[in-house]
Amino acid sequence: MAMTALMTFKNFSRIKTMSISIIFPIELDNPGSGQGTDRFGMQSFSDSSPVAAIKQNLKMLLLTRQGEYVMDNNYGVGLPDYLFLQEQEVDTSGLESVISSQAATYMPYMTISNLSVTLDPLNSMMRIKIEFFYNELTIPEVFELEVI
Repeated sequence: MAMTALMTFKNFSRIKTMSISIIFPIELDNPGSGQGTDRFGMQSFSDSSPVAAIKQNLKMLLLTRQGEYVMDNNYGVGLPDYLFLQEQEVDTSGLESVISSQAATYMPYMTISNLSVTLDPLNSMMRIKIEFFYNELTIPEVFELEVI
């Protein structure tokens, strides 16, 4: 029985010293076999469509509140915080600058060419439209999000 406890402690020590790494930014090309899986054998957005991966990352960046992401307290725009504010309480130009700076910091592989935040008080809705380029391609992509 003491031997089992010793083995558990030894295994825990080994696990405690193992490093964890996060792959960032997403890889826009597939280094794997080309069969829709990454080098770890996992299927991902970046394998099937880099545009879908970037749009998913934008969605996560916009909807995450600052301090909510454990690894980086500065990550996130926090759109859910704007849900119940009155129209006059929302500074759309300030929100646009926050979105631009967050995207520049956490998604340097894309360039925002046009960004607009519009409020629809009649339907209690905020619309965000982001036109961007990625990986130095000249074809613009469009990301739209409605916060109701």
